[in-house]
Amino acid sequence: MRLIFPAAFMLGLLLAACAAPTPTIDDHLAAGRAALDAGDTATAVAEFEAAVAIEPTRAEAQVLLGQAYYAAGRVDDARERLQTGLRQDASNAAAQYLLGDLAMDAGQPLEAAVAYAAAIRLDPDARPAHPKIDQSVEAALEAGRNAVKAGQWQQGITYLDAVLALRPDLVEARFSLGNARFNLGEFAAAKAAYEAVLRIDSMYAPAMTNLGVVAYQSGDLEQAISLFRQALAIEPDDFETLYLLGAAYLNQDRRDAARQQFERALTLKPDMTQAHIGLGNVHLLDKEYDRAAATLQRALELAPNSPEALFALGKTYAEMGRCADAVPTFKKFLEMNPLEPFKSDADKLLQTCAGGP
Repeated sequence: MRLIFPAAFMLGLLLAACAAPTPTIDDHLAAGRAALDAGDTATAVAEFEAAVAIEPTRAEAQVLLGQAYYAAGRVDDARERLQTGLRQDASNAAAQYLLGDLAMDAGQPLEAAVAYAAAIRLDPDARPAHPKIDQSVEAALEAGRNAVKAGQWQQGITYLDAVLALRPDLVEARFSLGNARFNLGEFAAAKAAYEAVLRIDSMYAPAMTNLGVVAYQSGDLEQAISLFRQALAIEPDDFETLYLLGAAYLNQDRRDAARQQFERALTLKPDMTQAHIGLGNVHLLDKEYDRAAATLQRALELAPNSPEALFALGKTYAEMGRCADAVPTFKKFLEMNPLEPFKSDADKLLQTCAGGP
């Protein structure tokens, strides 16, 4: 039997067939992009808001809405949407670039540098579209270097890594990064940083000196001496490198060579505690006890709580038979909870002197 439909029912079907389909999120994104390209920020905002309403977890929609808000001057809303998009997808370079621009507009170059660095690691080709990048470098470099000087190694690394993403050839950043890595005990990474400095500037003496320190730490005294001497060929009056060269010679028991370097360092910087200690140890090894005592006493005038000076002076007093002076010196040294073998050596010398005059 053939069905006969009421006219109203047929009209409803016709109207439903003619109705426009509901726009999808991709439709809104396409329309928003077109509006943004045309400079119609109001329409772009409306389209991207509609896209976010449909699928709020879609990072692309959040970032595009942030871009539209930025174009409309709604910077706080823009930052919120960009950060939301990055929480959903940290690999969105456009969001990182725009966060950098927002930070620069707000006078926050450190935050900008970190955001720009993240963006460049993701998409270096987009860098030319963000001319404010170079303005963020100096502030981040200064902050990184200051953090390293203050012993805030990880914070320094964060800023310096950002700087090097923006300016890979910046010697000061690579050198400071090496110092931070060294102080964290990451000697291989420190060495790589100093070597990178020398590939950029083969005459950068501080990097040679610090490579020498890395070699010294690993027990390669010959390599350390070679690097210290190369650094001094460039900067002959660097008293710190002179002291380090003297210390390396002393560890090889090359006393005359060590003495010469310590004395040169003290000529340039008479109040250098470590050079006084080094020279005092040379005198001690040469059994020049009066000179050793005078030199080490001077070191303690400069640094009263220096464990190195206290140990060497206590040993000098013990060798001289001045146990009345050696005992309190060793006791003060031991109060500092020194490392081995110095603790055991001081204990033995203290016991030997305990019944002395």
